[in-house]
Amino acid sequence: MAIIAIGGLWHSVAGGSESGSPAAEHQNRPEKRVFLAEFMHETNSFHPLKTTKFLFHEPSAGIAPIMAWKDSGLTIVPGLGASPAGGGTVDGKACREAIARIVKSLRDAMPVDGVFLRLHGAMFAEGVGAGETVLVEEIRRVVGPDVHIACTFDLHGNVPARLGEAGDILVGFKTAPHTDRQETAEHAAGLLRDTLEGKIKPVSYVLPIPIIVQGEKAMTTSEPFRSLVEEAKRLEREGLPGHKAKILAATLFVGCSWTDSPDTGMAAMVTTDGSRETARAAAIHLARKVWDARRRLDFGCETAGLEEGVSRALQAKESTVFLTDSGDNVTASAPGDMTIVLRHLVERKVPDAVVAGIYDEAATRKCFEAGEGKRLKLSIGETVEKRHGPPLETEVEVVRLLKTKPRMAVVRIGGVLAVLEEDVVAFKTPEQFHACGIDPLDHKIVVVKQGYLYPRLTAIAPRHIMLMTPGAADMRLDKLPYTQRRKPLYPLELEAEFEPEAAVK
Repeated sequence: MAIIAIGGLWHSVAGGSESGSPAAEHQNRPEKRVFLAEFMHETNSFHPLKTTKFLFHEPSAGIAPIMAWKDSGLTIVPGLGASPAGGGTVDGKACREAIARIVKSLRDAMPVDGVFLRLHGAMFAEGVGAGETVLVEEIRRVVGPDVHIACTFDLHGNVPARLGEAGDILVGFKTAPHTDRQETAEHAAGLLRDTLEGKIKPVSYVLPIPIIVQGEKAMTTSEPFRSLVEEAKRLEREGLPGHKAKILAATLFVGCSWTDSPDTGMAAMVTTDGSRETARAAAIHLARKVWDARRRLDFGCETAGLEEGVSRALQAKESTVFLTDSGDNVTASAPGDMTIVLRHLVERKVPDAVVAGIYDEAATRKCFEAGEGKRLKLSIGETVEKRHGPPLETEVEVVRLLKTKPRMAVVRIGGVLAVLEEDVVAFKTPEQFHACGIDPLDHKIVVVKQGYLYPRLTAIAPRHIMLMTPGAADMRLDKLPYTQRRKPLYPLELEAEFEPEAAVK
């Protein structure tokens, strides 16, 4: 049997029937078939526009080939990957159609012995609810109780309790900012492989915790969340006292606070070898520790209002200060077209700053029509998010044009360089700046549309200040118009009470 890498996964080339009888009748085949699909979205309910379509593609189990599957004898059958094109609440019809297409690709792949799903966990669709959980439930109906379903998640997912009844192997990230995507994929893939080899019998349990928290208050680089995640890791290594069953995976979900849904909030998720009782007990153990630490959850980075943050940066002894425009955080599915920070820097006549970037398709196109070195008047930003001020009307010099996908234009406005984009781009790495002809460390202020600063930028940043700006990802949760979240949720309801043992089924 030959093993080749296709699309970021190890694919076994083997014979065997491609269709016919149910999977349960094929458990003794020499090769095991694993269906692979992807369905993920971090829904921001406060985005002005609803998400009405999906982009479909071939899925990948991880960023790199999955080593847990190499030489395993598994045949990986790619199904479909579906990602919403947009950041706002997902249209129900579009979500149902996407689920139907993924399920059809599963039916076309039958029989299968296992299913591997890459999910996020924070998708919310009108009339559907938790879209990713609904997909898992639909897949369970198709494959029946004997086919094993493994899922990976971002720890910023909002996961309902019923997910633990549909999925066997549930594994989420353990880092925020995220540095363990591949490790998480390997973890889940290894558990699925061991299950198909008959070494383990995974069962899972999910326990929601009534806390709503910004991801920036639950960073694994600071306390108390760092120690809470370490406790989850300890359970995986040592198990739960008084319980013999091995804990295969333990995840603490931060949740996505900008998803206005009945499932929004934190959760504990545990997968064990053969014991739902142990999974439930471990989830209770973790949930109690989270609840006890709730008053200590706080921002894991320096914060300031816009004017104060810029003043600190200008007065800083550090040669470069990164400012994150948290209210328009594109990694939290905000539109990315707000110019509040850019306008402040320009009007304040800041002599040396970079803003990367501003989503504005029309302004970017006009820069390309004008050409490098030309000056022109532009209306910048607020093409989608129009609730927090008008566009910036200004004259710019076109410094550089990038014929990338999407196209980008670097313009100069006084002492400020701004990167305009034809589509939303999250600047997460130094290389993205270098491609624009910008060395971020050559400038006093560098602005990116994030909340916490992403790891590759954190590694080079002499200092980082998170700006408390308005927008769809406003850190000030009490200012957001929630209508569908459950109540009570701490700290929006300070009187909220929670007894983990009483909350379990």
